[in-house]
Amino acid sequence: MTITVKTQSGLEDLLAKELRELGLKDIATGRRMVSCEGELEDVYRINYCSRLALKVLVPILTFDIKQAKDVYTKSLNYDWHQWLSDNQSFVVRFSVFSDLFNNSLYGAQLLKDAIVDHIREKTGNRPSVELKNADISFDLYINKNKCIVSIDSSGEPLFKRNYKTKSSKAPLNEILASGLIQLAGWDRKQTLINPMCGSGTLLFEALFYAENRPPQFYRKKWSFQKWPNFDRHLFYQVKDEANEKITNPTARIIGLDNDPITIKFLRRNLRELELDEKVSTQMVDFFKWDHRAENAILIMNPPYDERMKVHDVKKFYQSIGDHLKQNFKGNTAWIITNNKQAMKSIGLKTSAKIPVFNGPLECRYMKYELFDGRLKERD
Repeated sequence: MTITVKTQSGLEDLLAKELRELGLKDIATGRRMVSCEGELEDVYRINYCSRLALKVLVPILTFDIKQAKDVYTKSLNYDWHQWLSDNQSFVVRFSVFSDLFNNSLYGAQLLKDAIVDHIREKTGNRPSVELKNADISFDLYINKNKCIVSIDSSGEPLFKRNYKTKSSKAPLNEILASGLIQLAGWDRKQTLINPMCGSGTLLFEALFYAENRPPQFYRKKWSFQKWPNFDRHLFYQVKDEANEKITNPTARIIGLDNDPITIKFLRRNLRELELDEKVSTQMVDFFKWDHRAENAILIMNPPYDERMKVHDVKKFYQSIGDHLKQNFKGNTAWIITNNKQAMKSIGLKTSAKIPVFNGPLECRYMKYELFDGRLKERD
């Protein structure tokens, strides 16, 4: 079957590489998605093992339209009963990029009506529509005159890993955190330091990456478990094979934050999952902490002055640059932010700039090689 795997903008190539490592074939990248060919087993495997997948979709119906109402007429006769029974609930998620629709919700409404009418005609009963916690989730994508209807195997977005009990004010998305770690080129052996770590999303993702723990190890529910063709034995076989690859991490993973409440909840979370001995957490002001050893990677997500306000954001970023330059020579720092003006105040030369999105915010992920001595002296 064809499988469409959604991700965040900027992570498409990483996802394609990950899917190859998972054994998928005929891989092609698109905008915020990667398509591939696989079987039901692969749908389960991507959902459980992918660190970068947001949704795993299986396209089931494709057609062209000339007017909006064609969505209803061309989907009415599809055999929806093979996926949905009359005693189940469903929802239609949608993305519409077409001048044929003044309201994108209208396209989803037409598809919903077609599904309900088809099931009612076939069984005499109608399935219910639920926006939250639906049994079956369909995805409608319309681009100009092209319509693709997929069944969503994931349900809740896959950034919901179910390992955190409490989040900080502006937490990183788990998929983005994992992407930042891989974009930084971390070899899972170097020391990884996460200043201003907040609720620890990046620490968890780094640890799971280092020990090869599946990212959905703590998750219990996926939509494919409600599919008529759900193979429980096959799914548990996929999980067991992945879990057998978990190893003890060798890298030091260090999280720093000066908020006592944040650190308290982070430590409690780690302790409840019996991971507290694998991650070092310190309640300390980053600007009063240094790392004299070399070859560590620092990954920072400082406040952008958006959701978390900073009194003087330019001075704050200048202080970050000064502290890195003076106290972290021989290491590499990566910083993500959407505040371009403040970023200029860091005062260090970047060796890489990668565009990524943190939610709706367009950001830059900057690499700083903190050489010991002047750059010219190393050339």
